[in-house]
Amino acid sequence: MWEDYGIYNPGPIQPVVKFRENLGIWTQNGWEYYRAEYIEPMPRSAPLVADVVALAGATGLAANATIQKQVVVALQLNDKELLQLRWEPLDNVEGVLWEQSGSGRFISRSAQARVDRGTSKYDPYLATTTFFVLGRDRDMNLEARNPMGVATPTARFAFWGYRYVLSALKPLDSRYAAAVQQGDLSAVKNQIGPVTWIPAEGRAS
Repeated sequence: MWEDYGIYNPGPIQPVVKFRENLGIWTQNGWEYYRAEYIEPMPRSAPLVADVVALAGATGLAANATIQKQVVVALQLNDKELLQLRWEPLDNVEGVLWEQSGSGRFISRSAQARVDRGTSKYDPYLATTTFFVLGRDRDMNLEARNPMGVATPTARFAFWGYRYVLSALKPLDSRYAAAVQQGDLSAVKNQIGPVTWIPAEGRAS
């Protein structure tokens, strides 16, 4: 049995919360609070394969070229929906993740990690590719890069994971909101109870 390492558990993907448990979600430069009312799996399958070449209306991806970030239509959501996903390329291309379009994911001060066909060699369950998408008009964007010296007609990426239907919890009152701003996330438990914290967007610092 795999030990529980939190939301980036290195084993097979599993939901980060159970029914009726609380989530604190980082989005739009702050924390929002929800309860999971419904959870269902999203199996890896044809509807969850996105071809960035097709999304961009291109005819192919040239050698050593890039297709700039595109919204992945299949992963767009309604309000109060959440996706928990892992992903990998089906073609010999690299994927660069943005959430939202102006904020890179998997970043440090000087690098933005990419996902390629070799990622699963060192991470068999692709746990390091985990990301979350929250709600309507907070879309993830995907950039494709061709590291090869020859063109490729497609840049396909497959996604799988879980979909959640959420109910919004009321905002924290001023005492707890101030504590959270100062970094005391445990203060949230005093108002809404235990919370699982997840990022649904990038954060530089």
